[in-house]
Amino acid sequence: MAQFRYAALCLAALCAAGCGSSDEPGDTGTPGSGATTTSQSSSSSSSSSGAGGDQGGTGGGTATTTVVVNEISAKDGDWIELGNPGPGSADLGGLGLCDSDDSGEPNTADALRFPEGTQLAPGAYLLIVGDQLPEDGPGPHTACLQDGGPSSCFYTTWKVSSSRGETVYLISESDQVLAEFKYPIEAAADGETWGRLPDLTGEGAVTAPTPGEENAAP
Repeated sequence: MAQFRYAALCLAALCAAGCGSSDEPGDTGTPGSGATTTSQSSSSSSSSSGAGGDQGGTGGGTATTTVVVNEISAKDGDWIELGNPGPGSADLGGLGLCDSDDSGEPNTADALRFPEGTQLAPGAYLLIVGDQLPEDGPGPHTACLQDGGPSSCFYTTWKVSSSRGETVYLISESDQVLAEFKYPIEAAADGETWGRLPDLTGEGAVTAPTPGEENAAP
């Protein structure tokens, strides 16, 4: 009995300094894109990090990310740009990207799920091309935009409706909302996009199309 009490006291002393382990995000490089995202989990609920309007996690969740939905093109090409303001790299593996359903909630059934190992480095961008065939799969792909842009991208089957207006959500493996960005009805004209100004941190504004690059005013 004395030995049992001694062992219990030792265990309590060790855990007073903190039990368990934490994972540090690594910069492992991006499959086909050189990009990176940080998805972390904790024992308490937290909101997603990163500044900018429509950015934040849902209450009661445990996953967070530094990644933001940074730019949306709903005219003259259907694409979405994710960006990672940092400071660390971010793991996108298992996370999803989806649009909103008729009620404005995340359309998780049609979400693009990023393959394991997909990384987004701090300050890097990731392009997702919309309205693609389901049989093509998420990627990464090398056939992206016809008029410039990154040489690597991912595909999704849905696209953002300019006439209806939609919200794009970045969701966890358990469908928790990690980040979101609203595209208002007819937010941008032909030849324009809707993006964060300042880049990666600001609110939504009309922007010049800059897929894979820093956002800029038209």
